[in-house]
Amino acid sequence: MDETVLKIAMAAFFHDIGKFADRKLLNIPDEFIKNHADLYQPSYQGRYSHAHALYTAAFIELKRDLLPEELNSTQWGEGDIFINLAASHHKPETPMQYIITMADRVSSGWDRVAFECNVEEQIPVKDYQKTRLSAIFQRLRLDDEARQTIVSNYTFFYPLRALSPKTIFPISRRETAGVGQEPKVEDYAELFQQFLQGLANLSHRQDNLELWFEHFDSLMLTYTGAIPSARAGKIKDPDVSLYDHARTTAALAAAIYLYHQQTESLSYESIDNWDENKFLIVNGDFYGIQNFIFSDAGDTRRYRSKILRGRSFAVSMFMELAADLLCRAIGLPFTSILLNAAGKFKLIAPNTPTAKQAIEKVDAEVNDWLIKVAYGENAIGFSSQEASANDLSSQKFSKLWERLSQREERKKFDRIDLHAYSGPFQNYLDSFRNDLTKPLCPLCGKRPAAPEVENQALIEEIKSACKTCRDHIFLGANLVKKPRLAVTEAGASLFHENNRLLEPIFGRYQLAFVDSDLNHLARSGQLLKLWDLSLESENRVSQSVAVRFINGYVPRYATGDDKDDRITGGDRLTEGVTDLLTQIQHEEPKTLEHIAAAALNFTDRPGVHQGIAALGILKADVDYLGVLLACGLDEKSYTISRLATLSRQLHFYFSIYLPHLCSTDNRFKNVYTVFAGGDDLFLIGPWNCIIDLATHINATFHDYVCGNPAISLSAGVCLQKPHIPLDHLAETAEAALKQSKAGGRNSLTLFDETVTWSEMADLLKIKDSLQQWQEQKLLNKAMLYRFNELFAMAGEEKQLVHLDQIPLKALSCTKWRALLAYTVERNLAKEIKGDARRAAVERVLAAMSGWLQEYGNKFKIPLWMLLYDQR
Repeated sequence: MDETVLKIAMAAFFHDIGKFADRKLLNIPDEFIKNHADLYQPSYQGRYSHAHALYTAAFIELKRDLLPEELNSTQWGEGDIFINLAASHHKPETPMQYIITMADRVSSGWDRVAFECNVEEQIPVKDYQKTRLSAIFQRLRLDDEARQTIVSNYTFFYPLRALSPKTIFPISRRETAGVGQEPKVEDYAELFQQFLQGLANLSHRQDNLELWFEHFDSLMLTYTGAIPSARAGKIKDPDVSLYDHARTTAALAAAIYLYHQQTESLSYESIDNWDENKFLIVNGDFYGIQNFIFSDAGDTRRYRSKILRGRSFAVSMFMELAADLLCRAIGLPFTSILLNAAGKFKLIAPNTPTAKQAIEKVDAEVNDWLIKVAYGENAIGFSSQEASANDLSSQKFSKLWERLSQREERKKFDRIDLHAYSGPFQNYLDSFRNDLTKPLCPLCGKRPAAPEVENQALIEEIKSACKTCRDHIFLGANLVKKPRLAVTEAGASLFHENNRLLEPIFGRYQLAFVDSDLNHLARSGQLLKLWDLSLESENRVSQSVAVRFINGYVPRYATGDDKDDRITGGDRLTEGVTDLLTQIQHEEPKTLEHIAAAALNFTDRPGVHQGIAALGILKADVDYLGVLLACGLDEKSYTISRLATLSRQLHFYFSIYLPHLCSTDNRFKNVYTVFAGGDDLFLIGPWNCIIDLATHINATFHDYVCGNPAISLSAGVCLQKPHIPLDHLAETAEAALKQSKAGGRNSLTLFDETVTWSEMADLLKIKDSLQQWQEQKLLNKAMLYRFNELFAMAGEEKQLVHLDQIPLKALSCTKWRALLAYTVERNLAKEIKGDARRAAVERVLAAMSGWLQEYGNKFKIPLWMLLYDQR
């Protein structure tokens, strides 16, 4: 990468670090203040302002031993030295310094300036360390009238702590006011010391500046993701994090510099032009995610768990590396990528012919490769929208976002270049080798098996596979064991063939799981990325490399699983028990058969269980997310940094909290996060566990978004046997989710019935009541089965009221009350006599009549849950 572009981006990323590293925490000498205040701080009526700019300079100079030497070198890149670029954004004196100023202003959208005339109160400068990051979720509304009723004093904020599954949840000021948890200035000191410890441990400081910068970005996310970027003065609401403001400022600065450098217009006047279309907002969208992950040729039983994990991870890597390839082609640093989750990315590029040509070249290169490995079933669509600085301002940003969304939608109808890829695939049949055990890959059923894969240990049972499917098994097997992933150039010669991809991504990127920092590859430039994929419960002070939350949670075999008699005992699983036991290897991913077996319930008799061994498949996403992102805030509040904060925080619920929940809560330890990120999730687990998890997710997500009624989830759950083809698992779950969406959203579909989340909570209470009556010997299982006919009749009756004319024969369903009374009177509580039995009959009859009257067919949900658990 060009040194000057990297210097500009890093300077923009560092520009506000003085808001974190202040005078007291840095112990800045008075002499430094005296000698540098006039250089970096503007003054008014004899008083200096914007002290954080001076503190930024102090951090760069005083902590030079913890930073790469280039940051304090006069020989690095062209133009101004790094410290002046980073710290002069409030007092720029050169065009390059003004680029950082311009990027800072565009990033904030001038929201702070715009709010000055509307906000009567301001936060005193002396209290800036007591300001906490406000939760942006509480501001989102779907209509203007509701938005106008929101009080200006928001109540939810984030604790000033390092990033963790716990600290990503906002807390209420009302809840903390009386328990000694009011914001304290000491929180900054504690956080800053942890940050310095992490900074000292970052890898590649002396080996590779680009790699170090990515590690530093991750460190900043961990420690400044909960610090507000605006903390004092006249601010409407401090809901944009310091990290997101720094990241978007870096993206804008790199684009501005490249635009003016390539158009030979690097002057104050040109940089300050807010109407010129200097930017390209570039979008990448992976088409066919579900087909890619769940395609099934029928011979995947033993490898299903690994294949699911590997394919899901491969999608994440495709988008990570497609964005990276695009940045490298344009000449941008990784900070130009604003969003990357759920099969989509967005980045900011300069609006130049060079950048546009690079986009076309990468589009062709990426999709040529995907055609080769997926035969047109998958593609990555690249679309872009020109924009000016004014378009990115808070007054016009929502309109720009709408235009970009329209470009994305149009691209979906033109995802494949038919001029380049129409007609039959050339030499397809000639690519098969009949001398292999299986010429056609038995895992995907579409690609030819490869000689390089024949009889590899990874596929020892099926003997043959294509390189792509072998790579997915390789990824799925190693993701659960080795947390550190290296991305290198395809030709890097470090790795043994069993610890690398056989089909490098886009023909350029090699992946390997490693234990070291690979300093020699970093120095040679062959190491492109080094990521830690693990998820810890606390902060990441000890982490030395960049962190990526793209791994999810996979249930693994533990000591004692080979003794679990739900697998080894009982007549349900006798066939194939030996084969199942051979698959139990410590720390290996659990098979879907074993996950389904975890749904069985133990009884008093060894080897005898109740229930059904079945999978529950949960698919869910956020309702109306596109509308919320485009219209959820008032028009004046839209800024690119605020959108980045909102998207990241939403992504973290799915990518950080959910995997952490499954890995730490014993109730959900057998749940497989096939994918969870962006705004949606796909989970597989024991059917009864998945139902409990669905309600838990809805409740915790409600807390996560501050109880905002405008932000809701819809979900679909289906039950399947573990041997059902993967594509059918996906199709049935998708159908259930669509039914929830069609039924009004903010709901769950289970057993082909759609209920609101509040109804589901009531139905679970009904299940508990039915179970309690069983334990009290008021009901028996035979009576529960009789209720099947009754709720069906009650459901039919509820439909009659919507008919203009009711056939006489249709009225037979109205007999359910009489049949219920007869059934309860005849069969309830036979072991109880006298008044006690009469009271029990009346209590049960009244409750059942009310439930069937209210819920009709929906009553099947608690009833079937109970019956399936006892079968």
